[in-house]
Amino acid sequence: MGILINLDLAATIDPLDGILIDVARRIQVPKTKHEEAADHFMGLCAHVDRKRSPLEGKVLECYPSGSFSIAAAIYSHVRSMQHDVDVVIEVDYPIGTDPAWMLDQLFKAVKGEPGSRYYEFKVIRNSRCVTVTYPDGVTVDLMPVARILGGPERSGVLFHHNPKLDEKYAKEVNPKAFTLHFNARIKSSDVFASRYRTRRLLSDGMLQERAETQPMPDHVPIEEKSPRLVAIQLLKRFRDIQFRDREGRWPPSVIIAAMALDAGQMSDSLTDELIAIATHMQGEIEQAERNLMTLVIVNPAHPADIFSDRWPENRTAQRLWRDDLVRLVRNLRLLRGREWDPRQLKNILKELFGETPAERAFEDHYRGQGTLAKQNLLGIAKSGAVRSALAAPALAGLTVPLRANTDMGGFLDDPVD
Repeated sequence: MGILINLDLAATIDPLDGILIDVARRIQVPKTKHEEAADHFMGLCAHVDRKRSPLEGKVLECYPSGSFSIAAAIYSHVRSMQHDVDVVIEVDYPIGTDPAWMLDQLFKAVKGEPGSRYYEFKVIRNSRCVTVTYPDGVTVDLMPVARILGGPERSGVLFHHNPKLDEKYAKEVNPKAFTLHFNARIKSSDVFASRYRTRRLLSDGMLQERAETQPMPDHVPIEEKSPRLVAIQLLKRFRDIQFRDREGRWPPSVIIAAMALDAGQMSDSLTDELIAIATHMQGEIEQAERNLMTLVIVNPAHPADIFSDRWPENRTAQRLWRDDLVRLVRNLRLLRGREWDPRQLKNILKELFGETPAERAFEDHYRGQGTLAKQNLLGIAKSGAVRSALAAPALAGLTVPLRANTDMGGFLDDPVD
């Protein structure tokens, strides 16, 4: 593909889609971090099943669950490149095992004796899992699950024990079934993949005059292909920012992912996808409100697995999230419907996605605009009609530092938060 074709494509990408792509790039967990996460959980599982461990010979299988299993993981703290990994440990115990005992045994197995591998790590026994914090801040949540003999494939129970609330019970779950169900329904988009790659090269200043010096990456991860998956990641980041200073639980990522499956036909537009998921969630909450109920979301692949068993705790909690979603959609439509004032754009991005990703996306956008301006392509709309440049006067006085990029579209030497 010639460079002029690449530049033409860059010029026709919807500006707001481009901005959201830039934000999404900043919250991605790159390939190297995925590999580290795999090393972490595999090492932990082997450690738990080691000789003389309280769980020696009792670990049937370990596998990632949650966001890593559906390629929707994001940085929880982007500047420090911290992320969370959820791991299921299937254990060879009856489903009627005492939850307190099960969680205590897992804690002892992880913590080990003085001098053992994880003894000096921060290890916390929670109500459903044991959390291990690595020196770099990455956390791994190990959740013990006992299989239901004769039940649906991969079904099991998790063990819940919260002594402060005097809670103790087993809950039927099937995280593997949800992973398979979700991944089978998230389809890639070649159009979005092309836009994503082009925007990355444009923002990183890699679209030069000679295309042959800028080869495309050999491998494109799924998060660069599916706009629905990237929209889920953006919505999770938005949630993280809104709840950063709040008390109480927030909408679990698994609920966001499950509800996103029912948000209508997938679009190639990242903006449309984010609005579709947000408005669908908003509508479901409003329906629950009309019925004077809290939202009920189940595992579509195993309905006995209730995703919403701990959130929303009450109608106040769901109304809070509904109002967040209303504000998100309103701001996205505001940005889509008018030319941008740079200061307003930056402030809205900070409110929605946090300060550092917003600042980097802002820089990426205007760096790309500068490249297009040099090629006389600034302001070409999707239809090919020329329109006024978006905030073009800001280009002249905007100085954007260059940063080394990775093959995953992230920055390793200058992480963001």
